[in-house]
Amino acid sequence: MTQELSGRPGDTTSMTQLPLDFEAFHRMHRPAYVGWARMYLRHRADAEEAIDGAFEQLLLSWPAVLAKESPAAYAWQVMKHRTIDAARARGRREALIDTSAFETTALRQAVDPIGQLEESISLYRAIEALPERQRDTIVLLYSHGMSPAEAADHLGITPAAVRSTARHARRHLRDMLGLTEEGTTDGLAH
Repeated sequence: MTQELSGRPGDTTSMTQLPLDFEAFHRMHRPAYVGWARMYLRHRADAEEAIDGAFEQLLLSWPAVLAKESPAAYAWQVMKHRTIDAARARGRREALIDTSAFETTALRQAVDPIGQLEESISLYRAIEALPERQRDTIVLLYSHGMSPAEAADHLGITPAAVRSTARHARRHLRDMLGLTEEGTTDGLAH
């Protein structure tokens, strides 16, 4: 079976015979990978190029990838490294805060958009400061709206591990932002 590696309609430049399990993996993970890369690269074409490079790298060693304890976890790391390399090659730094703070539903519906923007910027700075696994989990769950099972599929961990990681990440975020369990600021708690 001949398949498009890039996933872009009409792209025939990279037509090749792909293993069926690779095709399924590609179809399952590419949309989430492109979404994650787009958030960091700020440009869809750049994100697609980085992700296509990651999938080409995975394809070249596909049997070895399948032999890994968690092929999805390995592929996630390949995707992230390709995205970071693409950002560096373009002279950019990772841009989680640069775009996401301005794209929230809360900001569009806020009575005080400036106050909401300040809160969003503080939140995204705190997310950037989280350990890598916690940051990835929070981004997939809350920025991309995935369920714990969907995030687990992409991260190569169990849904229980996603829930646990998210719980620890939320605790770290509350601590960094000075919030109590109920979400009020420590100094303003009644």
